[in-house]
Amino acid sequence: MPLSAPTIARVCRCPLAAVEGNWPRICEALEGVGIRSDLVEVAAAATVAIETARTFRPINEFGGSDYFTEHYEGRTNLGNCKPGDGARYHGRGYVQITGRANYRAMSHVAGCDLEESPEKALDPEVSARILASFFATRRVAEAANVPDWIKVRLRVNGGLNGWKDFKACVDGLLQEVS
Repeated sequence: MPLSAPTIARVCRCPLAAVEGNWPRICEALEGVGIRSDLVEVAAAATVAIETARTFRPINEFGGSDYFTEHYEGRTNLGNCKPGDGARYHGRGYVQITGRANYRAMSHVAGCDLEESPEKALDPEVSARILASFFATRRVAEAANVPDWIKVRLRVNGGLNGWKDFKACVDGLLQEVS
């Protein structure tokens, strides 16, 4: 049974209007890449809730220019090769896409040049396509369908930041789909 916006808002403690405005486009994007399932919906809803600080809308990563420079400047594993790349290609969207190389790689699914205009990753339609592609190419959907929630979180976040809140969302949503 597909998740409803009111259920996601209640379980994940997100604003209902934001979930109603964003959840349909996320589901459409998941369907568009052929990975939509009940468990992938649970993973996507919990991920978006946690990665967006429960706003359930595409956001800029928290921090300022100094923070982004300290953490991302010169990171060749992110493709940040020019001065200013750390701040310019900070995290944005539903899954906090980060780094020049990732913005470049996601341009084809976004339908626009994210490397040239990284702020476009904040557009809800673009961000939904990025999320779906990220879930498909990084095998997040595969981990969700097993289900292996630790692997889902690791593949999205690279660590277990926000794990307790993510798992609480997952557990609550699983009760709704079973």
